[in-house]
Amino acid sequence: MKNIRKILIALAAALAVTAVLFTGVLNRVDKWVQDLLYQRGGVPSGEIVLIGIDEETLEELGPYGPSYRNVMAYALEMLASDPENLPAAVAIDVLYEGESGTSADEKLARAAEKLGCVVTASLAEYGDVITWENGHAVSRRSAVVKYVEPYKALRDVTVQGHINAMTDKDGILRHALLSVDTPDGKQVYSMAVRTALMYADSKKLELSLPSVDAGGNYYVPFAGKPGAYNDGYSVYRLIMGEIPSAAWAGKIVLIGPYATSLSDDYFTAANKGLKMFGVEYQANVIQTLLDGNLKRDVKDSVQLAAILILLAAAASVFILKRVGLGGIVCAGVLLLSFAASYLLYMAGLIVHVLWLPVGTLVLYLLALAYHYILASRERHRLALENERYAAELSLATRIQTSSLPKEFPPFPDRNEFDIYASMNPAKEVGGDLYDFFLIDDDHLAMVIGDVSGKGIPAALFMMVATALIHNAAINETSPAKVLTLVNRQICSRNPEEMFVTVWMGVLEISTGKLMATNAGHEYPALKQGSGSFELLKDKHSVAIGAMDGVRYREYQIQLEPGDKLFVYTDGIAEATDSNEQLFTTARMIDALRKADNGAPEEVIEAVRSEVDRFVGKAPQFDDMTMLCLRYHGPQVQND
Repeated sequence: MKNIRKILIALAAALAVTAVLFTGVLNRVDKWVQDLLYQRGGVPSGEIVLIGIDEETLEELGPYGPSYRNVMAYALEMLASDPENLPAAVAIDVLYEGESGTSADEKLARAAEKLGCVVTASLAEYGDVITWENGHAVSRRSAVVKYVEPYKALRDVTVQGHINAMTDKDGILRHALLSVDTPDGKQVYSMAVRTALMYADSKKLELSLPSVDAGGNYYVPFAGKPGAYNDGYSVYRLIMGEIPSAAWAGKIVLIGPYATSLSDDYFTAANKGLKMFGVEYQANVIQTLLDGNLKRDVKDSVQLAAILILLAAAASVFILKRVGLGGIVCAGVLLLSFAASYLLYMAGLIVHVLWLPVGTLVLYLLALAYHYILASRERHRLALENERYAAELSLATRIQTSSLPKEFPPFPDRNEFDIYASMNPAKEVGGDLYDFFLIDDDHLAMVIGDVSGKGIPAALFMMVATALIHNAAINETSPAKVLTLVNRQICSRNPEEMFVTVWMGVLEISTGKLMATNAGHEYPALKQGSGSFELLKDKHSVAIGAMDGVRYREYQIQLEPGDKLFVYTDGIAEATDSNEQLFTTARMIDALRKADNGAPEEVIEAVRSEVDRFVGKAPQFDDMTMLCLRYHGPQVQND
């Protein structure tokens, strides 16, 4: 259910990003990236000859104007001067609208008719066409409202092709308009198409026309950048006979403005920093058609459907998988998407280069934010849980502490002995236990133990064991019988199979006789008479809770006035320093001997100080518990 929810979130995010892409927010940048990726240039065709009305022509023949109809007539006559080297097609990228009222009109028409392979320019003017019904406007569309052709004499002897050039919204020319529909219902192909068809017909070649988008446009892979088709040929040099006829024989000749003052230039996808003259643009379009280098824009609806599927898959990975894997997938998609766009272009398909990589990157960033929010919520949840746990732990600590004797001296009206104990848990709560209590006026019970495990479970088990031992010893002075009974009780209800090592002793205060039982615990240390502390290697039985049916045995120690008994848990000997070295029982005995003459509290403090000095700041993983008794004898009386 949790994964299904995440997948639904991924699908919603992918759908939202796809919808944003559909608005065209990336179109401008996307087209510029397309230009960088697709417009790699090529080799200008040697079959196209460009003859420009350039600065030299304007300087030698005068400013451009109506008189240039005579100039163009002379140019066409020169192209037809050598019957053995005639051009295959001549395209004049100049609009000759209306008659000038001079002989130049007839002269130009006769020159074009003589050459017989001339394409002249026409122009479609667009405007809004409104459809009316019952006096109300019901639709508006852009359509050709006026179609401008050459004057009649020239039109009748030439083929017309429109010279409309439609830039994209960013002012860059990337496409060519295949044809226009005139107001009277005729379809007129562009000058480039008419010229390419005329050339192909002369060469007996088959020419395929490109597929167009909804606006009737097709993509132009520019083979040449501005100036690439310029061989230095000008109308002036043509008229002066300085261009050999072999230069245009059987080729396409393009004649048109080639001077910035004539304002016939555009920024194109080939070079957005340098304008290309219109006649050069015609040359690029013609070469595109002749080379069959035709590209088709994939419909946005098809691209969006594919993008949605891919983005949904990517978003699912980003949300379901860890962030590192998502980053690898994101990087892979970015690289593969650019490579795929280029391969599709080489196959003739044009796609939006940035839609997939940008959409993927946005989804990855959204996924990062999603994971961050989830992590923040999880941290908050854990913080609350830790607070709750800390509160519970604090309560457990207080409960555990309250279950152990903690007021010293515990029996201020008894001078026959001194006793002191301490416990330092490795965690907030520990699994060690100690206890001492008077069974009656002449018997003192002492207990120390170490529960298997750590933390709250060990603390709970410790409290249960302490309570059972205390209850069993109320009417029993034999530690062996007490531990036998407690072991039976614990084994009967111990599903977690925990156990506790226990040393228990019962001191007969009036005589100094100490009866003790060791259930798998550490050896006690004993100081008798004028001697020093020594380990008392008593006989061990199994730990409480480890095996049912165990009958524990006890042994006797006779204490004399001044004797001391020290019992402890393994956390003392097993305390470690930063080099993982153990404190050891030997160091504990050395510490005890330094405090031979001290009171029980001083003995324990001496051992604790030596342990602290040894371990330094190294963390400890076991509880440390100690209990010390000094026997004074029955002869001591209260003051």
